[in-house]
Amino acid sequence: MREAVAAARAADPFGHPIHLALAMAYAFVLPLDMVPPAKDFILVGLLIFTLLRLPKIFRCYGPIWRDPLTWWIVAWPIWLTISLSWTPLIEFGAEEIRAWRMVLIPSLLWPVMIHYRIIIGAFLAGCLTIVLYQLGQLVSIYGLGLDIHGRADAGMHPILAGSLLSAATVWFLSGIYHWNGKRSAAAAAGVLITIIGLVLTGSRGPWIALSISGTLLTLGVILLWPPSRKCIGIFSGLGALALVGIIMLDVFALSGRFTDPVLHRVDTALSEYQDAPGENASMTSSEWYRSSVGYRLLAWEAARSVFEQHPIIGSGAGGISAYLDEAWWLNEPEKEVAGVKIQIQHLNPHSMYLQVLASTGIIGLALILVPMILSFIRLVRRIGEPVYCGAGFVLVSWAVGSIFDSYQMVGTQVGLLMLVYAASLAARPKYMTKEVDS
Repeated sequence: MREAVAAARAADPFGHPIHLALAMAYAFVLPLDMVPPAKDFILVGLLIFTLLRLPKIFRCYGPIWRDPLTWWIVAWPIWLTISLSWTPLIEFGAEEIRAWRMVLIPSLLWPVMIHYRIIIGAFLAGCLTIVLYQLGQLVSIYGLGLDIHGRADAGMHPILAGSLLSAATVWFLSGIYHWNGKRSAAAAAGVLITIIGLVLTGSRGPWIALSISGTLLTLGVILLWPPSRKCIGIFSGLGALALVGIIMLDVFALSGRFTDPVLHRVDTALSEYQDAPGENASMTSSEWYRSSVGYRLLAWEAARSVFEQHPIIGSGAGGISAYLDEAWWLNEPEKEVAGVKIQIQHLNPHSMYLQVLASTGIIGLALILVPMILSFIRLVRRIGEPVYCGAGFVLVSWAVGSIFDSYQMVGTQVGLLMLVYAASLAARPKYMTKEVDS
C-alpha cells in the first residue's frame, strides 16, 4: 500500500495535499448527521477530484483492484441491486440501495491511505462535535433541546448517534492501550467525552455494542500485544476509580443528571423483559408488543416469516412489507387508526441480519458477512497498530449493534463500515511487487 500511494504522490505532488484535505473533511462531516447534505456534498467533491487526478495516479489502484476483499465488499450492493428485478416494491428497494453509495469511500480514500491515522482523527473530531451538540441540548443553548423521550439525540436518531460514539470510544480505547504520555492522556480524555455522549443518547443497543467490543479489544490486546499489558492494568485501575468518582459526583452534586437516564433505560428494558406474556399469549393481542422490546420481536417474527417463504434469494430489496398481508399487528397505533396498511410502509425489522435474510436470502447474508469476517482477520493481525487495531473492533461494535437495528439502510452507518473496510484493504499482509508496478 505504501509503495502504491507513494507512487501516486510522486506522480501528482500538487493534488496529494488537496486530496488529503478533502478526505479529512469527509471523515469529519460523516458523523454529523444533523447536517445531512454535508457528507454528500463533500463526497461528490472527493469523487470529482479523484477522477481529475486519475490520469496521473491510476497505477496506484493496482493493489486494491487485485485484492479479493475489494470484490467481496462490492458483491453485496451488486446483489442488492440485482434483487430489484424480483422485488414487489422497487421504490423501497431503491431507497435501501441509496445508502450503499458509500461503497465508493475505500477507493476515494485509497490515494491518501498512507495518512489513515489523520483521516480517523478527523472522524473522531466529528464525533466529539456530536457531544458538544448534546451538551448544548442539555443546557438548551441556542434553542436546542432534548427529544420527546428526554434523550440528547444530537439532532439525529439517538441510535445513530450512539453507534457513532461507540465506534469513537473503541478507537480512543485502542489509543490508550498502544500510546504513552500525552497521546495516551488525550485518548483517555476522548474516551471520557464520548462515553458521556453515549450515555446521553439513551440508546441501549450501542451500549451493548461498546460493552462487547471494548471487552474483546481489551482481551485481544492483552493476549496478542504483551507490551500493552502494564498500560491496561494501570488504566483499568484508574478507570475504575474515575468511574466511581464520576458516579458519586453526579449523584450528590448533579442530582443524577447522567446516571438516572441510564438506570431508567436499563430498568425499562428489564421491566419489558419481565412483563413478557407467556408462550400461549397471542402476539397480535398483547399490549406488551407495543413496547420497545416487544415490537422488535414482532418485527423479527415478520422478517423470519418472509425469509421462510424466500430462503435462497429473498423477497428482493425493500420487498418485505409486500409479503405481510396479515401483519396488521405491525402497525403503530397512529398508523392503524389512520388506516395506513403495512404493505405500503417501508418496514424496518430492527435487525440487519434478519432484514438481509428476508430481502436477499442466504446468498445475501453470505455476501455481507464474508467481507466483515475477512476484514476483522486482517485488522487483528495489525494488533500492535492503534488505528488499525481499533478499526477491527469498531467493526465488532458495528456488527453487534446491527443485531438490534438495520444499519445497512442508513448511509452514515454504511459510511462508517466503509472507513473500516478501507483500513482492511490497506492492512493486506503483503502486496505482490507486480501489483504495485502494474
